[in-house]
Amino acid sequence: MNKEDQEIIDRSESIAIKYLKDTYNLNDVVITRRQLQPRMAMARVTVYGYVRGHEEQHFNVSVNYESNKAELLSFSREFRNMLSERGFDPYK
Repeated sequence: MNKEDQEIIDRSESIAIKYLKDTYNLNDVVITRRQLQPRMAMARVTVYGYVRGHEEQHFNVSVNYESNKAELLSFSREFRNMLSERGFDPYK
């Protein structure tokens, strides 16, 4: 992997973590994988992880590295239930 790709991936991970913190007040997540999507298809990095201590509460956040914005959140049923219990609607 070249230096530019690594910088894009690192920046995207930070954006995903900040998104989870700011949107859902999740302060302790574990990132398990980061994947740069093929550039010819899209300008996106997908960041995978879970809530620390609750591996069943897993998620992935897709970050547009050109706009530096989280665009899509996918999650497990357990993650959704945890957000709902905290008063968040993950579908908004």
